[in-house]
Amino acid sequence: MAQPSTAPTPGIDWPLADEVLPSHWLSRLVYYARLAPSTHNTQPWKFVIGRRTIDVIADEARWLRVADPHRRELYVSLGCAIESLRIAADFAGYATDVSYFPIPQDATLVARVEVDGSGSKRDGALPYLLPRAVTRRTSHRKFDPAQAVTDEDRRAIYTCFDSPDIALHFITERASLDRLADLELLADRNLFADDAYRSELAVAVGEGFLGTSWLVSKLGQLAISTLPVGRQVAQSDAQRVASAPLAALLSSRHDQPLDQVHTGEAYMRIALAAESRQLRMQPVSQVLELPEIRVQVAEAAGLDDRYAQHLFRLGHAKAETEARRRRPLKDMVLRADL
Repeated sequence: MAQPSTAPTPGIDWPLADEVLPSHWLSRLVYYARLAPSTHNTQPWKFVIGRRTIDVIADEARWLRVADPHRRELYVSLGCAIESLRIAADFAGYATDVSYFPIPQDATLVARVEVDGSGSKRDGALPYLLPRAVTRRTSHRKFDPAQAVTDEDRRAIYTCFDSPDIALHFITERASLDRLADLELLADRNLFADDAYRSELAVAVGEGFLGTSWLVSKLGQLAISTLPVGRQVAQSDAQRVASAPLAALLSSRHDQPLDQVHTGEAYMRIALAAESRQLRMQPVSQVLELPEIRVQVAEAAGLDDRYAQHLFRLGHAKAETEARRRRPLKDMVLRADL
């Protein structure tokens, strides 16, 4: 691949997020990759920038080992970052080619993205989604029951990604939503009864993983570690699932790390496509964190010999207005090209 100039590409009106836009062309792609959603806002990624490549690496210091012992959520989160990076490249008109797990013995080097600044963007590129990466927020608000998710909305979301092994299932029947709510209630209660889970979550909250201010984070850490909050959290989470006008589940044929990465890539596109239609989304994580309940989720969704990978609810709600807290770019990037 030809090496383009490191000067900013002229004529591109890059959308600005929370930091000054870097001048280096590959650093700009990482600038948007770090805006990707991640489970519990762990942001478990690091990036190594070469002359024409970006390595996407799992940051194991931010891996929740108790909640996610098999790294499913870790890899889904990294898939979101990879796709966000590629959408930024599409926006700039760069070609990208991805090698997944290029070193078989290394489970932390998840992808090597080769970028060609003089190439053509990939087939199926949706560059118009990049500005939505800046405005998108995970919604914690109640959805408006008076505003339905239309058939046109569902078609747009269903067709925004193309991955042969990943499928999207919409869940609209009240009985199925109620069943998912019951499973979320059960999962939360079981997880919060686990001292190791509570301890890990308390540390994550205290370090600001959920994007809260320092004071709120420390108060949250104290509450989770010392107070009986499990019942309250479980009831709140279950109510959100039961009240959602629509839930959706991403599934895969197999249950390997690459399947989970591809799930994250699909979810990134779905999240931005939904935002472009004024739809809000919120992942439902805990219900998939216990293996026995994860199987029951697949059964409730009517999956045949497929694995439930990522569950989320969506609908219409007011946009979140609080600033999204992201780690500084400098804390997650290593320049190997210097």
